Amino acid sequence: MTLPGPTRGEQTRQAILQAAHDLFIKQGYHGTSMRQIARDAHIALGGLYNHFVSKEAVFEAVFLAFHPYQQVIPLILDAQGANLEGLVKDAVHRMAQVVEGRADFMNLMYIEMVEFKSIHAQQLFTKIFPQEIQITQHLIESFPEQIRPIPSPMVVRTFLGLFFGYYLTETALAPGAPVEFRESALQYFIDIYLHGILVPHE
Repeated sequence: MTLPGPTRGEQTRQAILQAAHDLFIKQGYHGTSMRQIARDAHIALGGLYNHFVSKEAVFEAVFLAFHPYQQVIPLILDAQGANLEGLVKDAVHRMAQVVEGRADFMNLMYIEMVEFKSIHAQQLFTKIFPQEIQITQHLIESFPEQIRPIPSPMVVRTFLGLFFGYYLTETALAPGAPVEFRESALQYFIDIYLHGILVPHE
């Protein structure tokens, strides 16, 4: 049985999102016009407005379409490890592989934070937060004796902080930084997240 392909409308929408994504990354949000998006999507300006009522609506659709969460969450849920440390390491490495080389995602995040005060990111977070709690429960249930009694929402927040802290500094700072700043960076982030920077008490 042959599955039906995307409809013409779906193909047009995808062309709009790709064109808008490339323009937003290259020119910024304010430097991009609806007319330019329509031109690069090879449709009439009126056709663009048939799909999106405004440029903000286009950006929101681009932000959601190109956000890696749909790939990341299943990978984390499938993370493996003989203990909690191994599970966390595997999960973080899976996340890093998804966004490796995705400088465009950080650019979209900058636009989202500066131009829209993170409103779309907050809406997305509300949507996926239950899945993130599910991931936390997966950690706790797998190794209940190895994790401190920290509220699940805070485990979610600090885990996201670990990843975004690494991703932000890797994207924005690492390319021009000394080798000591870059070498084994992800491993250090994970180790410090799990064990801190203080020498453990005897």
